Amino acid sequence: MRNIFLSVRVLYPFVLMLICSACSQFSNGLTSRSWHNLNSRFNALLIAREDIEVAQEFTKRKFAENYEDVLPVFRPIDSTSLDTAKYYLVDAIKKASLIAEKHSNSKYLDEAYLLIGEARIYKGEFENAIETYKYLNTVAASEEKKTAAMTGMLRAYTELGDFKNADQLSNLLKNRPLDKANLAAYLLNMAYYHQMKGEDAFTIAFLEEALKRMKKGDERARYHYLLGQLYQNLGETLVARQHYKAVLKSKPNYDLIFHSNLGLMSTESLAHNTDLQFSKMLEDRKNQDLLHKIYYKMGETARRKKDSNGAINYFGQSVAYSGADKFNKGLAYSAIADVYLEDFLNYEKAAAYYDSTVITLPKDYVNKTDILEKSMYLNEFIKYKKVYDLEDSLQRLAALKPEVLDQKLEEIVKAKRKVDIQTPKDEQVYRPRPTLRPKWRLYDGRTLSLEKNEFVRLWGNRKLEDNWRRQEKSNTTFVFSETERKMVEQPIALAPSATPEPGLNQELNEAKIIEEEVKELKKRIPTTKIQQIASRRKQEEAAFRIAKIYKQKFRDEKKADESFKQFLEQFPKSSYEPEVLYFLALSQSNPLQNQYAQRLLKEYPMTSFGRQMRKGSVVMTQDREVAAQRIYQTAYNLYESGKMEEALKTLEEGMNEYVGSHLEDKMALLRIYALAKLGAKDEYQIALTDFVRSYPSSELLNKAREMLAVLN
Repeated sequence: MRNIFLSVRVLYPFVLMLICSACSQFSNGLTSRSWHNLNSRFNALLIAREDIEVAQEFTKRKFAENYEDVLPVFRPIDSTSLDTAKYYLVDAIKKASLIAEKHSNSKYLDEAYLLIGEARIYKGEFENAIETYKYLNTVAASEEKKTAAMTGMLRAYTELGDFKNADQLSNLLKNRPLDKANLAAYLLNMAYYHQMKGEDAFTIAFLEEALKRMKKGDERARYHYLLGQLYQNLGETLVARQHYKAVLKSKPNYDLIFHSNLGLMSTESLAHNTDLQFSKMLEDRKNQDLLHKIYYKMGETARRKKDSNGAINYFGQSVAYSGADKFNKGLAYSAIADVYLEDFLNYEKAAAYYDSTVITLPKDYVNKTDILEKSMYLNEFIKYKKVYDLEDSLQRLAALKPEVLDQKLEEIVKAKRKVDIQTPKDEQVYRPRPTLRPKWRLYDGRTLSLEKNEFVRLWGNRKLEDNWRRQEKSNTTFVFSETERKMVEQPIALAPSATPEPGLNQELNEAKIIEEEVKELKKRIPTTKIQQIASRRKQEEAAFRIAKIYKQKFRDEKKADESFKQFLEQFPKSSYEPEVLYFLALSQSNPLQNQYAQRLLKEYPMTSFGRQMRKGSVVMTQDREVAAQRIYQTAYNLYESGKMEEALKTLEEGMNEYVGSHLEDKMALLRIYALAKLGAKDEYQIALTDFVRSYPSSELLNKAREMLAVLN
């Protein structure tokens, strides 16, 4: 027995060494692989998967869906809002990395790398995720795992905005066999890729295929809603309605139900009366915090019905009820601005609302739209319109006799002061209007406060206790809150008797103020010849800019033509006349054969506009550049010799023949010098102005600007 015990003691270390060597991660034996597979699957891999699932749930809860904008295929990854989720993602990477470090012969090694890449994407570490997927694509044991790595890379490249690499991957993936899991991931990633590129039609195609492979639930309902939005934006309202109805059948969270109902009403045929449905939604107590969204959709419906005033009213109600929802408030401001701009052509009001939109909406959203551009060119238009009107008024006043002028100025000041005094009283603001049926009295703050006031009047301030009707229970501690007190006292504060009657001193002060304002106005009136010339130049500049904005920004050809024609009549021989004639010529049915083109070619043949009209777009070859160089050298020698007329003729021929030459700006400036020497003041001014506009990138631009400044 003792010998057996001694034998076991001697053999024990060898047996232990044999077991350990059999379990080594570098061994390929059955025991080793089984042991490492077991540890990988039910320890590191299991915990890593659970960590990622928890992080996904945290991210989903943290992210507030913006149903007013088109939903993203994947919820945005914002590293600043990960917080708790980041802890789980770090732990997932740590646990999955253990498989590579301690269980490298496990069959779950490729799965571990996929989890590491996924966790890095959720952390916003897209470059690291790409490196992980690239490595896996090189070493993966199966084609399925290589395909999964490529799909993950597609997502990471899309997040980075690297569409070139994403496009290459998408082309590779569509030619690879895809199993069920990879196909689902591929379809969603391709939908996201096309959405980020702004290709809605392709996004729809991939999402439709992805939906066929999804289980029922909130995520499927969310994608139905997204498809409804995309179809609605493309004008496919019937298909959009099918997807909104599919959302309701899925019975998701209330937000999706609410916005799907709004989507259904906003795509309803105009032949149907949606007022009753909107009214029911307004009266539903569950929607009391969502009234601003209902009013916004009512505004859109009114706009579709060509009811511009009704649309403004509903959008205004949306603004009033928006509260802390700045995105909805910004959209409502933008919608009001659109109505004023497109329906009423009221540029000042449109500009004001676009300004409010830019201030209210997030910058990243504004940058994706043309709202900022509209705001800028509307404000530019208003600026020039005010300058034009002001200078026109001042010039008219300057033409009046002194006694008539004083009387007129006094009338203007009095009218202005009257408007200033009345504006605060008459100012229209959007206030929340009551819903169609009155609220229950205990939900109405004003009604509740008034009834408390009536109670105190009858019974005095009493504690909330039994037997409160007893007469001796008086003068106790029932007190209004500050909000309630203001609500009750508000009608008293607005009583007409609170307005004091003006006295004699007030009338004298008013007369003195009017007198001072008349004096200030007089100082602005252009009475001397120099002041009148300056005023005319300001008005001329403003009139030209207004016409160009109509043409290039508003795309209003009719008003642009009217403004340009009025400009020619009001400001003959202006330095802007060549450009005005050019715009008018282009607006005709035959741009080259009309009175404006002929006049441009006859009166201003050497301006850039005249030469462009004559020659059009000319391709300059090397031989033509050499010929232009010779012409310039000849003209320069003539200029140096004092032969100005010959130099001018040579330059004009060269500029006319070699439009687009690299020496064109030098020829134009030398021509300006020649005109100055010849004393051709009008042509000199037109040529200078034309140079500044035609050659904005020329090295000679500063010199031309200095000369123009001296002239002005």
